Amino acid sequence: MYKAIIFDLDNTLLNFSLCETESMRRTCNDHNLFIDDIIEWDLFWKSFSEHNFRHWMDFVNGGKVRTIGDVLRFSFRDTLDREELFHSKLSDTYWEYFCNTCIFEDGAEQILSIFKDKYPLGIITNGISESQRKRLKAGKIDEMFKSIVISDEVGIRKPRREIFEIALNDLELSNSEVLFVGDSLQDDYHGAMNSGIDFCFYNRQNIEVSKDINTKYNIRNLLDLVNVLGM
Repeated sequence: MYKAIIFDLDNTLLNFSLCETESMRRTCNDHNLFIDDIIEWDLFWKSFSEHNFRHWMDFVNGGKVRTIGDVLRFSFRDTLDREELFHSKLSDTYWEYFCNTCIFEDGAEQILSIFKDKYPLGIITNGISESQRKRLKAGKIDEMFKSIVISDEVGIRKPRREIFEIALNDLELSNSEVLFVGDSLQDDYHGAMNSGIDFCFYNRQNIEVSKDINTKYNIRNLLDLVNVLGM
């Protein structure tokens, strides 16, 4: 039925949340922060995550935050009462760990192994080029994909139709010939709908889906794609 499968990356193939947490724990350990204090770690991580989301959205929307380095430094600055140099050191350490941390979603490695010789594969991801490409390489899956489209490289983000068209051009296929798999209704579902591409919702958190969301398929585990595609 389909001639290619395109995946979202974060929280679809890779567990973005665990990659973040693991990288931050290693960063804190390197800099002797909250090593044996679970309560302090939890408070820190909650505060950092809130600041990080705010600065990331400012960056994404073309605000005053211009680089991923700024996002991280400002997030550490707003979370920890330390000197600026320490914030920069934390940012550099965290980013190095994050870019080289690849933790797969359950079933991701298996489904890619099943599909790699049966379909051309693609990725469309909203993210930073350095981290996305390095994490794919760290997971030894970077060469599995015929098309890797990263918003940071093309200057277009999901859910805009144009980023999907780049992937279709790479794959030399029409929108009716591919299936897009993703975890985000905001970016992935609406992006696929904008592009006329069938969408498979990877409902990893088992959320209740509004009746006006008309996904083609819904799965809880990536291995369910085998049944979706009749394999």
